[in-house]
Amino acid sequence: MGSNVLLEHVFKQLHKPLVFYAYKFVGDEDIAKDLVQDAFLNIIRIGNYEALENLKTFLYKCVRNNCINHLNHRAVESAHHENESKIVTREIEYYNAHQAIVERELKDKLLIAIEGLPDIYKTPLKLSRFENLKNTEIAENLNLPVRTVETRIYRALSILRDKLDKNMFQLFMLLLPKTNPN
Repeated sequence: MGSNVLLEHVFKQLHKPLVFYAYKFVGDEDIAKDLVQDAFLNIIRIGNYEALENLKTFLYKCVRNNCINHLNHRAVESAHHENESKIVTREIEYYNAHQAIVERELKDKLLIAIEGLPDIYKTPLKLSRFENLKNTEIAENLNLPVRTVETRIYRALSILRDKLDKNMFQLFMLLLPKTNPN
């Protein structure tokens, strides 16, 4: 029996049992087939496989070793991904904590700037932005014309725009937008 014919005969006889054997280790049929194919390629690389005493035993050992190597590699990859995931989680937590501190500081600066406004401007602005009152409701509460309320809110915003740098004022407008002025 020629070497190619022998290998073809062994392949036809042992391929399915070897795939089943590998599948018990790795739990994935495609991976099991690849590992069995690698075992047969190892025999081809050896070249003189007719000299192997027990080709069947050799193939099973090859497949077993391939499976163990695959599982070890998968464990290392899993540990690496888990470690990277932990690092990313810590970075996100740090970023969130840092972001919260920065936002708190900016809000404090904004509140200080608002408290520094003259009362005639501060009151309508606070009612508008913090209480979410419409300009007509503010006018009723303060016993003022609606146009006066609009003017005072506009002037309050102008003063804040001058007091705060551009980014802080934009942040103020984002954090406390007026959705419905009337």
